[in-house]
Amino acid sequence: MGLDVHRNSITATYLDPRGSSKRTWTFPTTRSALAVMSKELGKKVPVVLEASTSGKAVAELLKEAGHELPMAAPAKVALIAQADVKTDERDSEALAHLYQAGFLPECYIPPPEIDRLRQLVRQRQDLGSKVAGFKNQVHALITRNLLESEMNRFSDWFGVSGIRAMVRLPLPVEHRAMLGRSLRQIRLLVEHEEELQREMARIAVDREDARLLMTIPGIDYYSALAIVAEIGEVERFSNKQHLASYAGLVPRADNSGEKVSSHRGVKGGDRVLKAFLCIAVQGLIRTNRDTSIKRFYEKKAKQIGAAKAQIAAARKLSAVIWHMLTYQHPYAEQDEVLTVRKAGNVERVARRPSMTMSAAAVEQEAEQLLTKADVLARMGQEAMDLG
Repeated sequence: MGLDVHRNSITATYLDPRGSSKRTWTFPTTRSALAVMSKELGKKVPVVLEASTSGKAVAELLKEAGHELPMAAPAKVALIAQADVKTDERDSEALAHLYQAGFLPECYIPPPEIDRLRQLVRQRQDLGSKVAGFKNQVHALITRNLLESEMNRFSDWFGVSGIRAMVRLPLPVEHRAMLGRSLRQIRLLVEHEEELQREMARIAVDREDARLLMTIPGIDYYSALAIVAEIGEVERFSNKQHLASYAGLVPRADNSGEKVSSHRGVKGGDRVLKAFLCIAVQGLIRTNRDTSIKRFYEKKAKQIGAAKAQIAAARKLSAVIWHMLTYQHPYAEQDEVLTVRKAGNVERVARRPSMTMSAAAVEQEAEQLLTKADVLARMGQEAMDLG
């Protein structure tokens, strides 16, 4: 059976063993409707669907009911099953046919605990992007008033001294109000980030794989959890080259006949994993610890430049991480004093009081938001109009 899943509806196509369509129908994307479909179908028939937010939710529900659930990578399905006429019925039928023919481009479906980790990491990344946006607004505001010379003596405008100097700048009244609003937004985002850090620290304390990665100088518990979340079960990578390829750290291949590609561009891969491996390399470079990866980077940087050297070092680090997670051993060149210090820090953050909201607190937040319902509706409409 192929399912074309949308937020409000699901179109299903059921094929017989010879590939003929036996039935196609549409039903709402609800737990009750899925339960009825599951009962009618039985557990012996594979259910095929594309990876998406709604698709993953449906897959999780059907997996609990005992179904086999191969999940397809949407971009690859689109390349294989191209059609001049695209409908939900044809999409669901194409998924079923691809699986039946053995051509379904399946993708990895992480277990619930890994999926939750990925959500936390992406929330943290989103907060960082929003903070950077508000900081840029403040920079632009000060530049617009030709006051950069007053702030250039600070290496970090948003350090303690920088913020105190910033609020004393001779800004016009309307611009001072804009500065205040931006600083308030940054404060709220930082508070949310602290809540996420506490939650991630509590997870890191109990995960052996994260604690192993923290033995690498330059990797803290946040980076360790991000790498663990993107890798998932390391057993799905048969060797270190497979992991490097998945992270997008190997050269592209474009060979045909006598022509062999010679360009050195890297292939596409998991952008989040690649970013955190590069961040880890930067951390290794900054530490005082002399490591093989640091020496490798410094040698490559002289030969091919810093940017390409960072990618090459990240590829080398991915191989080290594959061995560490596969054979469950710490980093061979770890700084034991630093490792102990990082372990103490993550345990200290994990012990901080939880900010988990009770049902009553959530209802209170909702009631406060309802007092601004008209503003919320107006802003939502503006976003749709501008989008």
